[in-house]
Amino acid sequence: MGVVDGMTRSLCTCAVMRLPACFFFLIIALLLICGVSTSGLSLLEPAPGFAETVFSEQANKDQQPEAREKAPVHEKERLPAVPLPSPHEAGLPKTQLHAPEAAAAGALEHGADHVQLPEISSIPGVTFVDSLIELMDHELHGRMLGWRPNGILICRLTDNINNYQLGVLEAVRFTTLRLKDSLTRLGEADTYDPDLEQALNEFYISATSWWFPSAESSYSQAIEHLKKFKTKLEKGQRSFYYRRDTLVALLSTYKDQLGNVDRTLVMPVGWYKSDDYFYYAKGVAHVYYEILKVCRVGFKNQLATMHATDIMDEVLHELAIADKTEPWIVLDGDLDGFFANHRANLNAPLSEAAHLLSTLSLL
Repeated sequence: MGVVDGMTRSLCTCAVMRLPACFFFLIIALLLICGVSTSGLSLLEPAPGFAETVFSEQANKDQQPEAREKAPVHEKERLPAVPLPSPHEAGLPKTQLHAPEAAAAGALEHGADHVQLPEISSIPGVTFVDSLIELMDHELHGRMLGWRPNGILICRLTDNINNYQLGVLEAVRFTTLRLKDSLTRLGEADTYDPDLEQALNEFYISATSWWFPSAESSYSQAIEHLKKFKTKLEKGQRSFYYRRDTLVALLSTYKDQLGNVDRTLVMPVGWYKSDDYFYYAKGVAHVYYEILKVCRVGFKNQLATMHATDIMDEVLHELAIADKTEPWIVLDGDLDGFFANHRANLNAPLSEAAHLLSTLSLL
């Protein structure tokens, strides 16, 4: 009995010891079976993204002609920018980069402002005199009510245009003076042209004169004398000289008058007078802007010799800003106040133009 019990105990002990081992082998077998099954399934299924890869390659082939057409554009975009040689390295005057011949009918771009240069006549001085005639003729005959500073009833209420016309007249007077004294004479010994002398005398009739003679009739006579002088230029009877000294004399005159205008824009005045000075300054600036555009083309060689083309372009840019300044109502607020000070706004470009003209007159 005891022997049986001992054998039974040993068999039970061996069975208990084999159970963990069997359980362990069973787990390993299950893992192996699962692994083999997963591998087989993975072999039976296509690789992930295979179809997408095939379609994408086909799509690339279909798009290749378009890509070849666009490739040159991308290659151009990737090319590094090659800096232009400086004027001194190229052995050219600095102003030749502006191509004055091509710019005669082109535009000088400066920020948001574009200065359109005119086409000028091949006969020196013809376009200069034409511009002077057109500026004054517009104020006499191109505006409703014509010349207004000498008006009696309605024109008294249009003080903005009145002062603008006074500014135009003052600038035309100074320009005609330079035309008579220097631009059409070789030297002090050269005679004055009688038509220019008569035109200047007519322009100096008071702007407010309305009878014996009236301002309109006097200024119209001045225009007729300018037209006669223009005819002399076209026939070769008189000359207009593109010279450095005549250009400097004109620029110096403009600089002096702009200096006087600047003072009227900064001196303290009442609210009811601020717009008078504002529009007077605009009239002066408009004439100088139109005349200097002609000079920029006609005197291009002289400006290149003076290395002053860039400075002249900047003068035109500043005058263009002044010419385009058009507030609905001219305010005269404090410089640090809530309301604008339009006289100060106009003074900024005009004072810069006067400074640049001063620089040009010293070259």
